[in-house]
Amino acid sequence: MIRKLITFLASLVLIALTIAMLFLASAIYDSAKKSSVDTYFFQTNRLSEMRPGAPVTPAELGETAMREMLIKKYVTEYFYAIPDIENIARRMTRASTLAWMSTPAVFNDWLDSEAIEIQALTDKKMMRMVEIDGEIYKPADSDFWIVPYVLYTWETPNDMDTNPIVTHGTLLLDVFFAPGITDKFDVGNYLKHDYNRFEPGRDPATIFRFGVRNLEQVTND
Repeated sequence: MIRKLITFLASLVLIALTIAMLFLASAIYDSAKKSSVDTYFFQTNRLSEMRPGAPVTPAELGETAMREMLIKKYVTEYFYAIPDIENIARRMTRASTLAWMSTPAVFNDWLDSEAIEIQALTDKKMMRMVEIDGEIYKPADSDFWIVPYVLYTWETPNDMDTNPIVTHGTLLLDVFFAPGITDKFDVGNYLKHDYNRFEPGRDPATIFRFGVRNLEQVTND
């Protein structure tokens, strides 16, 4: 009789504990108020202009914006350096992005000057990035576009606390540009068979009617 009474009382205690635990859980997380799902879009960059969005047609973008985008791409290819010897080796070939976007004379000058410096930076495991440092403009009495830039060079690899060396300069670019893409270029076939491959293919910037005929460099620092 005593054993049955103890069992009964123990059951009541367990039931009370279960009810208390359920009440506590419901107080912490009210599932009735969480019937919807909150969705978030992964933003790849804190700057709004660098986040993915709806594709823009060439007409909506405009010739000025397109030309400036291609100039910025060219300047990036001209200066950037990463600690990867295969990267600079590919960039020094006649099939590289810079070669496609330059006349042979301009590309040869790059091989004999800036490419050598990039090789030296790469051998030392340094990294260099470039940004446009102001307005890109063309004086009325000139054939050259004025392109101010700033270089950030990190000399110590794998050190997040190191500050880059900052260098300012200006490129003078004699650019030929026309709206549209190069003749006899199948965009659909390129996107299907080349652009989405894992191995390096032709850079999309090279399909436009853009190139640099002449280049002069002015270092401000």
